[in-house]
Amino acid sequence: MNNHIFTAFSDPNRRRMLDILKHGKRTAGDLSSSFDISGSAVSQHLKVLLQARLVGVEKRKNSRIYYLRKEGFEDLQQYLGQFWDDHLTVLKQLAEAEEREKEQ
Repeated sequence: MNNHIFTAFSDPNRRRMLDILKHGKRTAGDLSSSFDISGSAVSQHLKVLLQARLVGVEKRKNSRIYYLRKEGFEDLQQYLGQFWDDHLTVLKQLAEAEEREKEQ
């Protein structure tokens, strides 16, 4: 599991960038226009998202186009899923124990 992913999600600006990118690819300039922060700050946030592998970048001529990376979210889903699976196992055990108590 990539530990950068939790850092990426910890900032509201980065979460908002992810929300914007879920609607399609954007340049850094496009993203900047949606925020009241400097272009440099947007670039730093994008760097964190790239390190977390939540965002990818395509280089086209003089532009860098950012997009969501499905693989990064699959890693997160898999990591969080283990807690859900463990929780369901515990619930099942509790229900079975309760059923045994009712039968006695």
